[in-house]
Amino acid sequence: MKIKAFALITCAAISLAACDTYTAQQYQTTPQNTIAIQQLASAGARASVGDVRLAEGIEARPTCRLAGPLDLGGGDDLANTIKQAIQGELLAGGMFRVNATPINITVTELKPDSFNGSWTIGLQVYSRKSSGYTIQSTTGFSTSFSAVSACNNTATAFNRALSDAIQKLVKDTRFKSLL
Repeated sequence: MKIKAFALITCAAISLAACDTYTAQQYQTTPQNTIAIQQLASAGARASVGDVRLAEGIEARPTCRLAGPLDLGGGDDLANTIKQAIQGELLAGGMFRVNATPINITVTELKPDSFNGSWTIGLQVYSRKSSGYTIQSTTGFSTSFSAVSACNNTATAFNRALSDAIQKLVKDTRFKSLL
């Protein structure tokens, strides 16, 4: 009887100690990126998005403290989420064309810091016309002492951090060489 009670208590404790998942909302284009891309599009620049992949060692669902994973794709594959975000920005800015030069991207860095309140995103971009370049973007956000609040803030801040990284990517003077 004691073993059965112990097993029941242990199972209950394990199920109650399960981790939460903190989910980022769907990416929305930003006016700053639309304006930056419109300036390039007005000169006739067109692009599509080719392969987007995560470099070796990049976690698609990084953990936040000991509270649980960050679902940055909102249930979708992270590389596809980033591809869709960049396509959305190019489309909003009038630069996206299906048959245009595809821009390929490798995510080289993806580091959330829920303690200090920052996201660091590194992107390597290239096309058949250029060997490309790498950018690194760090975006700050408000954090919290509580793991639940801090991890929610971290997931929520991902899209703003991705937007900042995309802006840095397209505003780089080397971006035109990809097209």
